[in-house]
Amino acid sequence: MNYVNIELDKPRRLKFDYNAICEAEDKAGMGIIDMMKEENFGFRSIRALMYAGLRWEQRNLTVEMAGQLLQSYIAKEGTMAEIAGIITEAIFASGLFGRQKEETEGNAEGTVQ
Repeated sequence: MNYVNIELDKPRRLKFDYNAICEAEDKAGMGIIDMMKEENFGFRSIRALMYAGLRWEQRNLTVEMAGQLLQSYIAKEGTMAEIAGIITEAIFASGLFGRQKEETEGNAEGTVQ
């Protein structure tokens, strides 16, 4: 699975592929590595990433609509820390930055299967 589920206005799937990362970089005005730095991982970066990660299922989504979805999430007592965690999880689920090696039963070396 290369997406992460998130409950916003409805159940959605946050997914990052190469084009989504590029789109987020364009909207935020900085590269993904810079966006993910703690000092830059603010409202603008989070909104750009949410927008880019949701567009694969809703092509008419705008940046402003993504901001409204985030605002609704916060209004329902969600936190920015939760959102940041979900976005980070989805970025790593993409496989664009490598995959973590998983240890499985009977696979003591920990190689990815």
